Amino acid sequence: MELSRPTRVRYTVLAALCAAAAISYMSRNCLGVAVADGKIGRELEISDRQMAWVMAAFFASYSVFQIPSGWIVQVVDSRRALAWFASVWSAATAAMGLATGFLSLLAAQLSIGLAQAGVFPASTNSIGKWMPGTRRAVACGWLVSCMSAGGALAVALTGWMLQALNWRWVFVAFCLPGLIWAMGFYLWFRDRPDEHRAVNQAERNLIRGSTSEIEDRTGRAGESQARTHWKPILTSVPMWFICGQQFFRAAGYVFYGTWFPKFLKETRGVSTAEAGYLTSLPLLATVLGALISGFVVDWILARTGSRRRSRQSVAVSALAACAVFSLLAFFTNDAAFAVCLVTAGSFCAACAGPCAYAIAIDMGGKEVPVVFSLMNTAGNVGAFLCPIVVERLVAASGNWNLVLLFFAGVFLAATLCWMCLNPEGTVRRPGDY
Repeated sequence: MELSRPTRVRYTVLAALCAAAAISYMSRNCLGVAVADGKIGRELEISDRQMAWVMAAFFASYSVFQIPSGWIVQVVDSRRALAWFASVWSAATAAMGLATGFLSLLAAQLSIGLAQAGVFPASTNSIGKWMPGTRRAVACGWLVSCMSAGGALAVALTGWMLQALNWRWVFVAFCLPGLIWAMGFYLWFRDRPDEHRAVNQAERNLIRGSTSEIEDRTGRAGESQARTHWKPILTSVPMWFICGQQFFRAAGYVFYGTWFPKFLKETRGVSTAEAGYLTSLPLLATVLGALISGFVVDWILARTGSRRRSRQSVAVSALAACAVFSLLAFFTNDAAFAVCLVTAGSFCAACAGPCAYAIAIDMGGKEVPVVFSLMNTAGNVGAFLCPIVVERLVAASGNWNLVLLFFAGVFLAATLCWMCLNPEGTVRRPGDY
C-alpha cells in the first residue's frame, strides 16, 4: 500500500513564527533612526541622557519579564500567548507616536519590552511541538535570522518614511503589521499538529517519530519538568560563562538598533536617510551570519562529534574576528569603508549566535528552559546597560569614535568567556555526559 506524503504545514508554522520575530524587531529597532533625526528630542524636550534611558527601558522590562512570560506560555500555550503579546506590543508602538514627553515615551518602551519578552519562549515552544527533532536547530536559526531581518527592514524603512511623514505617523505605521499578524495567527494556528485539520497522519508521524540525543537526555520537547534544581544551576561555573558570553554579545548587538545611526552622523557626517540605510547593513549581515553558521556548526558536529570544535571553536574565532573588525573601523575615516568593517564584524558576531543556543540545549540537561531563560536574561541585562554606558562614555570623552574601541573590548570579553567554557557535560555536571 502506498503511503501518503506528509503535508508541509510545519513549514507554514515556522514561517508564521519567523514573521512574528521579524515584526517584533521592527517595533524595537525603529526608534534609533527616528532619534538620530533629532525631531523627537526637540519636540518632546528630551535630552540624550533621557533618550538613553528610553532606549534602555525596553531591555529592562524585556529582561525582567523573561521568566514570567515563559510561565504564561506554559499555562495558556503559544496560540493565545503570542496573539496577546503581538497585540500589546503593537498598541504600545502606536503609543510611542502619541507620546507627549519623556515619561510617556518611557512607558511605551517598557510596554513593548514586556510584551516582546514572550516571543522567543512561545516560538521555541511551538518549534518543539511542530518540528522534528532533527530540524529544530535549523528552525531556531531561521527564527534568529528573521529577527535581525526585521530590524534591518525597520531602520531602512524608518529613514525613508521620515522624509515623507511626521515621526508620530511612522510609529503608528509600525503598529499595523503586528495587529494584522495577531489576528491571522490566532484564527489559523493550533498549538499541536494533532489539532490542525490541514495536517495529515504522515506529517504527524514525521513530527512525533523523530528523536535525538538531546531529547533522550532532556525528555521530549514540550514535557514540563517536575522540579528545577536552582542551586546547582546558579552556582555552576559553566552557567556563569554561558551567561557572560550572552551578556557581552547582546551588548554589542544592541548598538546597531540604538546609537549606531547617531554614531554615523556624528563621526562620518551622513544624513538621516543614509544613516538608516547604512544601519541596515550590519543587521542584514547578522541574518546571513546566523543562517550560515547554523549549518556550519551542525556540519562540524556531525563530522567530528566534538562540541569543542563545533560550538566553542566557531564562537571563539568569530567573536575574536568581530573585535578585530571593530578595532580596524576605529582607524577608518571613510563612512562607507567603516560601515563595511562594522558589517563584517556583525556577520562574525552573528556566527556565535547558533553556538550559544546550541550550547544552552547541550548543557541544559533536563532543565534546558531554565538554562536558556537565564542566558537570555543575562543577554538582555547587557542590552539594557549598553545604551546608557555608550551615552556616558561619549558625554565624558566628547568623542563618539571611542565607541568602536569600547565594542572591540566587549566582543573580546565575549571571546574570553567562550575560551573559559568547557562545553562538555551539563551545567549541573561539568565534564559529564
